[in-house]
Amino acid sequence: MGIDRGIIGRKGPEFTCTVERGKIKEFAAAVGDYSDLFWDDSRPGGITVPPTFSHIFRSGKMELLMTDAGLDATKFLHGEHDIVFHRPLRPDERITYSIEIVDTFEKQGRRSGPMDVVVLETRLRDSTGVLVQTIRQAFVAKR
Repeated sequence: MGIDRGIIGRKGPEFTCTVERGKIKEFAAAVGDYSDLFWDDSRPGGITVPPTFSHIFRSGKMELLMTDAGLDATKFLHGEHDIVFHRPLRPDERITYSIEIVDTFEKQGRRSGPMDVVVLETRLRDSTGVLVQTIRQAFVAKR
């Protein structure tokens, strides 16, 4: 028996974060990137935000949404991941995140048998409501 498709459209609470310069440098250090793009505040235009920096604020939030939808998030593995960059993030800007379950389906594994797939979409908007990033992730659980 697959996942109840009635959870499609379920959303987690929106949350807003600031793209802080210190966090940008922490992220760059964590991924081992010491390029001046992320470290030199005196560069024309200042430092750049790494493309996947937005992920740090979502930690734990997707799992909470899945749990709230009645799923055991500990049973799911990361399957696919797509990011659409509508424009780069900018240092010091405030970004609002919304996470939604946009699909569920069954997939037949080659060796593992039937699997459940849950697709989450995270939308990031700036303070004027303009879409900055759209992140789609598929999570997979063996039945």
